[in-house]
Amino acid sequence: MYNIKQSTDTKEAAAIEARRNREKERQNRFFNVRNRVMGVDVQALNNQVGDRKRREAAERSKEAAYGTSQVQYDVVVQMLEKEEADRTRQLAKKVQEFREQKQQLENGREFSLWDPGQVWKGLPTYLSYSNTYPGPASLQYFSGEDLDRDTRLRMQQGQFRYNLERQQQEQQQAKVDENYTGKQPGPPDSET
Repeated sequence: MYNIKQSTDTKEAAAIEARRNREKERQNRFFNVRNRVMGVDVQALNNQVGDRKRREAAERSKEAAYGTSQVQYDVVVQMLEKEEADRTRQLAKKVQEFREQKQQLENGREFSLWDPGQVWKGLPTYLSYSNTYPGPASLQYFSGEDLDRDTRLRMQQGQFRYNLERQQQEQQQAKVDENYTGKQPGPPDSET
């Protein structure tokens, strides 16, 4: 009637054959002396070794790419530093040229209209300095610096003595005037 038995028999036969093959592989694994004694699964180990090699190769390629990009960045940084140094050098050169052309001593406004060479001929404004002429770029006088201190102190002491003597004379004159008029020093009387 129907071919159901034949198709199931074929399926069963294939399933039985597959079970037999699996059992043979299992027995080969168990009865293989090397694998059984060492307990090593060679296939799994080979897979692990292959995975590790692939991972290391990937890391090496990443490092190589990183190294390449790092070299490129270094080259770019060196180029930028060189450009900046060139710009700085150019600016310094232009500033020096400007100073040489526009800021000459003869063009300055620090001299008399009647005698433009007076600045270069004259002595320093500060004559009590015992050294030789210090040059146009040196400072000639500092605030708070007092080279004539001794003279100033003598003048101040003389002025102080004069003021003290004058006050003493005025006090003595006031006493003489009081004695002459016969009045006692004291608060003024209030007459109301």
